[in-house]
Amino acid sequence: MDTKSHEIIDLRTSPLYKEHAFHCSYKGTTDQKKTTIQNPIPTSSEANTSELKITNGLEVGSQEQMISAAFTAYQLNSPLNTLLTVRWSSLRAFDDTNELFLLNIPERIQNIVERLRTWLTRTEQRVPATYIWVREVSPNETEHWHIAFHLPNQLRRKLSNYIQKLLGEPKRERPRSQQERTRGEFACSEWSSWHLACEDPDGKPEFEGYWLAAYLGKGEPSQRLFRGKLVNNSRKPVRGALYGGRIHHDRYDAPQGSLGGTTTRKSRFDISRRLK
Repeated sequence: MDTKSHEIIDLRTSPLYKEHAFHCSYKGTTDQKKTTIQNPIPTSSEANTSELKITNGLEVGSQEQMISAAFTAYQLNSPLNTLLTVRWSSLRAFDDTNELFLLNIPERIQNIVERLRTWLTRTEQRVPATYIWVREVSPNETEHWHIAFHLPNQLRRKLSNYIQKLLGEPKRERPRSQQERTRGEFACSEWSSWHLACEDPDGKPEFEGYWLAAYLGKGEPSQRLFRGKLVNNSRKPVRGALYGGRIHHDRYDAPQGSLGGTTTRKSRFDISRRLK
């Protein structure tokens, strides 16, 4: 009887997984996983290591999801009409003593979003905090960040004054030249580390906020693999004519670089709870 039991044990297939499932966006050794549980958000230097899951763009359907969120904001009478862009490396070069740089990039974003949300909701206008944000890496520069949110036009000056205090880099007294200025820009910092812009439609907008949402969703590939072949991504509503879209330039098709972490853990983009 003991012999048979021993034979049965020997014939059993070894378990496929020897550890409990680890529900985290970042992979690594067991020791690294224990560290990650305590501090689930990696430092910016860690985000570039091979131990992290790397995403090369937004998932298929992301742009459509963002446009849907923008439509919800429009229905709530708080359309996404303002865009803040921050270039981390330029900002740090201006002032590396800024307390924001004691935080890694995901924590930094969380900190700024919370403080911006507080500022919006505490103003005399009681502005609802509706937003979408995206992390990107352009080919010729380091990582930068976009956040689109709702802001009444009369609060633009107050907002730019607040942003310069928040980020530590003063705004320019005079606007940038037409060649340097981005679309819809109404405020910019001294070293161009941050700038604020309003929506500048690329055509007749279905609703206010549509084009800003489409721009933030540009990191979704304009082509995708289907049965082993590269085809135009018909699920991406706004893309260039080269990829079967209606836009006659490539503003919505540019790749947005590789980042550590997955989109499902708010590592690459996020949408405010009110709009989900």
